[in-house]
Amino acid sequence: MTKTTTVATIFGPVRVQHLERASPELAMVRYQVAARVYAVEGNQVAGMLAISPAYDDQEWGDINLGAEKIRALIPTRFSVFFGRGGSSRPLPDGTPVRHSPILTIDGAEVQAPGLTLARGGDTTDFPVTIRTGDWTSKPASALVAASTHEVIWAVLTVHEADTDRVSDADRAYARYRTPDRRASTERDLRAALRLRDQIQERINRLEAYLTTTRS
Repeated sequence: MTKTTTVATIFGPVRVQHLERASPELAMVRYQVAARVYAVEGNQVAGMLAISPAYDDQEWGDINLGAEKIRALIPTRFSVFFGRGGSSRPLPDGTPVRHSPILTIDGAEVQAPGLTLARGGDTTDFPVTIRTGDWTSKPASALVAASTHEVIWAVLTVHEADTDRVSDADRAYARYRTPDRRASTERDLRAALRLRDQIQERINRLEAYLTTTRS
């Protein structure tokens, strides 16, 4: 069993424990590639959340050339997963449905879908909702949102402190994502080459006209 680290927050201490993949608590948790799952416990805080690497890709726009996706070579952000976003009812044959880690704050199941955060950066600028049904949610109260921000900060503090764990996750995530990222880059390259050919044809026509009409 891994050790528990206590982190002080404005809402009181939060106890953070890394869960190994074989932990019984994760039997029904949907496990993302290269994710590290942490159990948390504190004042009105209980449950778990997962942290995995994320790329900080950029979109560059050009009025003539269109948008270009600039792909990062290494992950430099974290994706944070917690809260069920759909039905958790068993399948018709009775098979239980795996779900994202569940985190409760003040008795409410909190969510922040699609959350990615900069490493070592601000972890308080993201919206928090609470689950109200299989497919419904509503904005969390200011108090619950603030407590959620503190919990996320506490877990990221523990996660980032283990540099070996972060590096191992980055390498595993990069290996997993490289094939699909290379495939999408090759598609973009083919489109760029087609555009280059079209531009070269236009250049040729313009130069041909100037050559023909030159006195």
